[in-house]
Amino acid sequence: MPNDNNRQLTKGLILLSGMLLLAACAEPPPPYAVIHEPEPAPEIITVEAQIPEARPLPEETIVYEPEFPETYIVQEGDTLWDISTVFLRDPWYWPEIWFKNPQVENPHLIYPGDTLAIVYVGGERRVQILSRGADGSVLSQTTDGLKIVKVNPRVRSRAIDASIPSIPIDSIRHLLQRPIVVDDDTLQNSAYVLSSLDNHLINSINDKLYVRKLDTSSGSGRYQIYRPSRPIYDPITNELLGYEALYVGESKLLLRGDPASVRVTNSEREILRDDRVMPMDNTNFERDFFPKPPSTEVNGSIVALLDAISQTGLYQTIAINLGQRDGIESGNLLRIVRTGAIIPDKAEIDPDFRVKLPDEQIGMAMVVRSFEKMSFALIMEANVPITINDYVESP
Repeated sequence: MPNDNNRQLTKGLILLSGMLLLAACAEPPPPYAVIHEPEPAPEIITVEAQIPEARPLPEETIVYEPEFPETYIVQEGDTLWDISTVFLRDPWYWPEIWFKNPQVENPHLIYPGDTLAIVYVGGERRVQILSRGADGSVLSQTTDGLKIVKVNPRVRSRAIDASIPSIPIDSIRHLLQRPIVVDDDTLQNSAYVLSSLDNHLINSINDKLYVRKLDTSSGSGRYQIYRPSRPIYDPITNELLGYEALYVGESKLLLRGDPASVRVTNSEREILRDDRVMPMDNTNFERDFFPKPPSTEVNGSIVALLDAISQTGLYQTIAINLGQRDGIESGNLLRIVRTGAIIPDKAEIDPDFRVKLPDEQIGMAMVVRSFEKMSFALIMEANVPITINDYVESP
């Protein structure tokens, strides 16, 4: 029995030693909990591509004539346009090159006898009034600009019309002072000649007329008489643009009423029944037209030649199918372009082969009066005679 007890004791000691050994090899519990967080995803930054802004096209350089004179003395009958052709290749740039003279209140009022020259101001060339033909003011040029060296102020007693106009006013005076186009609504609502004293069929100066629907509530009591002439249609859309108004004469109010009584004060042709009557516009028309391109790109047709049948030329008037609804206003410059002809090419095998020649600029026109659907323009340059088949576009 003692041996059995010893064996059991020995087994117990061995088992206890093994347990102690295992306990000694085990890692002690950590003093705090360890939390394994997932690594954050890398931040993604979106960068928009920087597209460079489109650079504006450089403005067209003002080109001076290679052999411009040192000085130019203004002559009777000159216009700013004419004078600018002496110094500039493209005379419509003249508003950009005139430099305001400190001795001149309005630099655009120049007179016969004034002396002009090209001077340098701030490193740029300008056309400057060097001396006044009437007051004797003289300017001299320095490297930094202009310096007044002599001023003899005098009183200039001239009418405003004595100054040099922008364009030949006499060529367009009739366009500015008289109605030359009337639309259909105006025509339908205009006053008209009903009859005359002694019931004459044809009337002239000093005759008494009776006019229906005449508005006598305001105005100067003076009226223009015109006759609706041929209708003007758009050659592309066939839209009625208006009616040519043939100037007949003028009259003065004698007695209000319906019909009203007027007396003919001027007549350029016989006055007939149903001729139209409208108040005269006593506002002074603009003498200075400042050339500028239209506000938007335009392209239009020549619809009529004033005072011409098949072709016209310099300082003559054309009617175009562009008006106020197209953004056209007085002073707008338009190129006159001729459509290139279509001609056969005999070098080709096909005898019917045709080639279209390029369109060519043949002139320049300036709008002098615009209406709702059409305008009138004065031909400022013409390389060849202008015809009704030519067209106009933005310069």
